[in-house]
Amino acid sequence: MDSDNPFDAEPSQNISLEPADTVDVDPLGDKLASSGLDDVPFAATHSSVDAADVSYNELAPPSYDDAVTFEQGGAAPAEPQQSEALPEAPAAGNDGGVSPVAAKEPSNMEVTVSDPMKQPEKDSIIGSTFVSYKIETTTSLPEYKKKDLSVRRRFREFVALADRLNKTHRGYFIPPRPDKNVVEGKLHSTEFIEVRRVALQKYLQKLSRHPVLSRSRELQLFLEWEGDISQCGEWKEMENAGWKAGLTNLPKQLMGNERSIPSTEEAQSKRDGTNLVRGFKEFRQKFRNKVNNEVNAAPSELDFNEELVEEKQKVKNLQAVLAEASAEAEHMIKRMEKVADAFGDFGLSAIKTSKFEEEEGCRNGKYSESGEHIREVATHMKGTGTQCVRMSRLVRSATENTAAQLSSIHDYLGLMPAALAALRERDQAKLTYQTLSNEMKNKQMQVVKLEEKEAKKFGGDKGKTRKVHELNMDIEALEKAKEAGSKEFDRIQERNLEELTRFEKEKQVDFSAMLLGFAKVQAALYERSVKVWRDVESAMKDAQAEDEAAKRAAEEAEVETTNPLAYG
Repeated sequence: MDSDNPFDAEPSQNISLEPADTVDVDPLGDKLASSGLDDVPFAATHSSVDAADVSYNELAPPSYDDAVTFEQGGAAPAEPQQSEALPEAPAAGNDGGVSPVAAKEPSNMEVTVSDPMKQPEKDSIIGSTFVSYKIETTTSLPEYKKKDLSVRRRFREFVALADRLNKTHRGYFIPPRPDKNVVEGKLHSTEFIEVRRVALQKYLQKLSRHPVLSRSRELQLFLEWEGDISQCGEWKEMENAGWKAGLTNLPKQLMGNERSIPSTEEAQSKRDGTNLVRGFKEFRQKFRNKVNNEVNAAPSELDFNEELVEEKQKVKNLQAVLAEASAEAEHMIKRMEKVADAFGDFGLSAIKTSKFEEEEGCRNGKYSESGEHIREVATHMKGTGTQCVRMSRLVRSATENTAAQLSSIHDYLGLMPAALAALRERDQAKLTYQTLSNEMKNKQMQVVKLEEKEAKKFGGDKGKTRKVHELNMDIEALEKAKEAGSKEFDRIQERNLEELTRFEKEKQVDFSAMLLGFAKVQAALYERSVKVWRDVESAMKDAQAEDEAAKRAAEEAEVETTNPLAYG
């Protein structure tokens, strides 16, 4: 394209496609995040082509108002000023977008993330900095102490919030947090900070619209605690000990100085690496289930709902469909961008050509036949170019609205890995229960064998007696852990069923609204496109009629004019 073409900056250059966790592409994500889903009409910043002192190289397309109202050079009659922007996407929010399972009732919590600020690290010797974000919350939930809250948080505290929610809310469809940046050089760039701010706001808004997560103690502390949240004692207690604690305890457990049997709390918690022996045992049990083809089998003591196995497969199928739909939506958006570029390029070229033809007509003589014809061509090209510029802006507006309307595809595609992870939590709870049950059976068998050997020996065996006592204590602890694991399994299964019901209802509402909004945008684009081209046709017919009328007038004038020398 020409260097002076304002349409050179293609919207598609702002698209950054990143792979999702379990699918190949996530096409619409970064485009919607970078634009904030804002439907802003094209700015009226272009100068008018009617100015006589505008050179060819500095020629700009007509102003937005002129392109809309047809007021240049009498190309067409003026009409009431109107905006080319198509109907706004009903699901669009203020920079932060919408939740993939948006609440259908007025939300009890509104969260905004703004005012990113660079701050120095406390203990940094080399002067490192980090970016904190201002979080403002308005809520009427009774769990919160105040209605209006304002705190500042850095990104790693968002990461800590997500880790705590994943640990304590097993079985819920927890919205995924924004990913960490792997390119250190972009951490403090203005563009990256803004994209992250939008993503963090979307994340908190999704949490605030969840009926359970919005009332969680973790989110409450995150939004309420003023100052450095790492100094909050309750927040510290929620922290996962992680693999460091597991590696520290492993030698003690292997030497028998510390029990490897999980407590009731550990049996109900997500495996986080603190008990590596437990992890090894569960891995061995999982391998046995695969070898014995008992992956989907469940102990008779558990109330195993087979319906969730089918629902899990449905979610996987939905993920594949959404990935394909997202790719198709991306392709459609790019095609619409190309159409807008083509209209803009042709319109600008036509306007530049009209300027050249007009200058040629002036050089050939203002009242000469060739000069008049050239000026007529210039007028027609100018009008056509103006309409093409208008179509370009119309298609661009439709492209933005279409991307906003189809944002639900991207949001639900991003939620799919979290939904599958929540459904896998039930399988993990079942595996924990199976591991505890088999370990308890093995210890019971050891007790029986030791008691039989002890009964054969006269006077008993103190060593075997002590061993039997230790085994009985382990069996008692395993029984409590097994009972806790069974309750955790039932709890997760119940949460899965609740979440699937909620997910299905809200998906139907969101997708129905998305399709309706998409149809309205396309219908509006079609109607306004028809109007633009009909106006072009009307202008050409009027110009043709004027030309014919001028020719007839000229012919009549020629007939009436007499040459005095003809009557000698």
